[in-house]
Amino acid sequence: MSSLLILLLLLCITSYIKEKNVLNPKFIFNFIWFITLSLYELKISYIQQDLSDRTIFIFWICILCYNITISFLEAIKFPRIKKKNHVRNYKKRRKIAKYIVIIIFLLEILYSKGLPSIWKITGNSKIYFDYGIPSLHGAWCGLVICLGAYSLLRKTKDKWLYLAFSILIVSRQLIMSIIIEGFIYALYIRNVKIKSEWLNRTNKIKTGFIVIALILIVAMFTAIGNFRSGSGVMNRVFRARENIVLSSATQWFYSYMTFSVSNFNNLVSITQGSINHGATMLNDFLPTVLLNIFNIEVKYSPRYIISRNYTVSTYLASIYLDFGITGIGIFNSFIAFLGYSLYKNIKYKKTPRDVLLYSVYAHNIILLFFINFYLYLPVIIQIFYIPFLFGGKRTENVYNR
Repeated sequence: MSSLLILLLLLCITSYIKEKNVLNPKFIFNFIWFITLSLYELKISYIQQDLSDRTIFIFWICILCYNITISFLEAIKFPRIKKKNHVRNYKKRRKIAKYIVIIIFLLEILYSKGLPSIWKITGNSKIYFDYGIPSLHGAWCGLVICLGAYSLLRKTKDKWLYLAFSILIVSRQLIMSIIIEGFIYALYIRNVKIKSEWLNRTNKIKTGFIVIALILIVAMFTAIGNFRSGSGVMNRVFRARENIVLSSATQWFYSYMTFSVSNFNNLVSITQGSINHGATMLNDFLPTVLLNIFNIEVKYSPRYIISRNYTVSTYLASIYLDFGITGIGIFNSFIAFLGYSLYKNIKYKKTPRDVLLYSVYAHNIILLFFINFYLYLPVIIQIFYIPFLFGGKRTENVYNR
């Protein structure tokens, strides 16, 4: 494991020196892996076990396939294609989308007969998973994230609207996604619009933005987690080792950063993978209505989870169950190609569409320790919303307030 951590650290350093940007796909990918595995090595909970040689080998495959693919693409030096800009205003579409979000929100309250936040306050037996209209709820969540990220750091009241929806339905994932995508979007858009003003302060401001985003995510994740489950429950299920006392926020952060690795390691110990042949990925991606129609069977779905309280298992589990180690290598090469293409695009033309698409990609990479958001419909559906709401080419002044 130590050699893998050294490699990751070197890759982080070299990618930053080359790009001078911590938001480039190579740095994000290697940094998240480095932080996750470094924290795991601390083993401050009894839930964590030693990683098997096969699990570590799979991690090597992930990191090498991703980095080699991007390095290969960088070496090819594809010619830049210049596109003509067509001015077109999509504000009306975004305004209509906002009203659609509000209408669906009200319909879901009627359908579910209440809100998760109200249920919790009143002691109702219903929980978060009882809320929402099946299939439609996932599409609604994607629209909330998309519009919320775009408006998060703009001078508009809309940003509070989308965060309010997320808080009312007690969704940590919605809040987390809006903040991550919103900060990444704002960093790129602001930097290009007022470059001369920020020229000497860009790196400091970027660092400050990232730190603030992390603090907000941890704080909200902790607050909502304690509201939904209670801090006492967290203390019991975390199972910290002797003489280790951690705050509730630290427990939430550490558990979700590392326990998914324990789940994946446990999965590797009970199966050689490549047993579901695509069924797991379809089960993750398809809407609930279609899942019920096709009745897709998935093996090992709940059995490898080390605790019923920690149900995430990194972005690797579904790919491993479907296509084994070979599938994992191919998938990491694919997301490397995708990241390189999107990042190269925003280096030359920073339209709202281009930056938001990259923000979705970066969001998925930042949370790769958590779950595979590339196969999670409420997040990935944004790739269909963004071109419709922000156009295919330059649509307006990118910093229009």
